[in-house]
Amino acid sequence: MRNTRLWMNQLIRYFIMSHDYAQISFVNPTTSQPLESIWLVNPAKEYMAIHISTDTQASTIARTTQMKNEAYSIFNAFGKQGRILDISFDEAARNFIDEETTFIAIYPQCEVTDAVKRQFPEIGTVIYDVDDPEAEIKKNNDEIKTFLINKMKKSRSPSFHTPAEFLESMSKTYIVAGIICVIVWAALYILSVITKINTTYLGLTFGAYFKPYITALNQWYRLITCGFMHVSLFHLLANMIALRPLSKAVENQFGFAKTIATLLISIVIGSLFVYFSNSNEISVGLSGGIYGLIGALMVILFQEGLFKVPAVRQRLMSTLYLNIILNFLPNVSFMAHLGGFISGVFLGFIFSQKSDKALRTNFTIAGLIIVGFMIGYCIMNHSVSTVYPDLDARMIQVLRRLNLNSYADRLLAMLKKYY
Repeated sequence: MRNTRLWMNQLIRYFIMSHDYAQISFVNPTTSQPLESIWLVNPAKEYMAIHISTDTQASTIARTTQMKNEAYSIFNAFGKQGRILDISFDEAARNFIDEETTFIAIYPQCEVTDAVKRQFPEIGTVIYDVDDPEAEIKKNNDEIKTFLINKMKKSRSPSFHTPAEFLESMSKTYIVAGIICVIVWAALYILSVITKINTTYLGLTFGAYFKPYITALNQWYRLITCGFMHVSLFHLLANMIALRPLSKAVENQFGFAKTIATLLISIVIGSLFVYFSNSNEISVGLSGGIYGLIGALMVILFQEGLFKVPAVRQRLMSTLYLNIILNFLPNVSFMAHLGGFISGVFLGFIFSQKSDKALRTNFTIAGLIIVGFMIGYCIMNHSVSTVYPDLDARMIQVLRRLNLNSYADRLLAMLKKYY
């Protein structure tokens, strides 16, 4: 009797442990159960996506459009194209190749085409029957689990043989934004050590978000400069850790220009949301832009159908849970995060190649209308909910200690008019 469940398990073990493939599965939306097929993915291989199904080859060919759509979702997620290897266990099937897919049948003691054997020399001997299939499946699963755990432990301390390999593991967006943030933080820290002035006051002096200074002194540049200022090392490291995988994922789809634009625009929109809320708070950090990348990434996953992949959905939800919890910590600007996220969703639909022209146009027009309304409101409304005269007095002292006397005089005069 054909034990296709055992054969599939043996192939999964072979591809994961011998060729470094990763297993994913798509979920049937009507049953929420995995389909009777699996995908194995390795972006470094010629056969980037391997589809293994217990269906007959005729049934698989009948579902060719669905199968290829699933494969395209995988290719788009990695930002590159590859070939598809479709494997069935149908002894009546024939091996053939089309432009994108190689169809083969695998069963004990079968002949495998030379093109496939060149990539996977042992594939013809991988599957075999045993007296106790369930025990064999359990043994294979235990071996796969141990292999993946050991692989994960090694990956936690990645080693890069050359500086070029280290840089290649990062997105250009991460490198550019990270360099700016580190330079600004280091400059504030060094200046703080020299002058004995708290980094919060120095951040407020040189570009942190603070509504009274934006309106009284017309320092609208603070809407963007605040995103690259961090007054503590912990805050900087937390944002750099969050930025690295997000920027890499979005940049793989959008490219550098659109990804850095998403980051910058989301910072500004996040600052406008804070301004719009009338709260009189000091705000610094890249998290508004990071939330913008989260919003853009959710659009990418939605359009590629990757929300159906359990591993992708689980990882995304864990990221969202963590960031939702962070919103309730002290001195965290919820409005900046909300504005950044909404901005990222809009930009995701505008920048995505999956969006048709009408959808991009509608999101662009809606976004411009919303931003135009917010800018108009910000120009007309300069009020704040709370005034901090002690903070302003302290800032005047800080500016004079830094020998920025003309800046201090101007700030004092403008604040008297503002309040």
